[in-house]
Amino acid sequence: MLLVRDEESVKIGIPLFLLPSGSKEGDILDITIDRDVQETEAAKERVSSLLEKLKSKNRRTR
Repeated sequence: MLLVRDEESVKIGIPLFLLPSGSKEGDILDITIDRDVQETEAAKERVSSLLEKLKSKNRRTR
């Protein structure tokens, strides 16, 4: 469980395997979260493609 510095009432659960090796209780970690626009668009395209396949399959079974 990580506590957000300066606001230690905010807790974030992160699996141990995602933490830097050697991290231990009491360590202060610098964590950055960035938006991945390219990956978001790729995921949207995959979902859209799958949805079209399902719709097409549904039309053929009617």
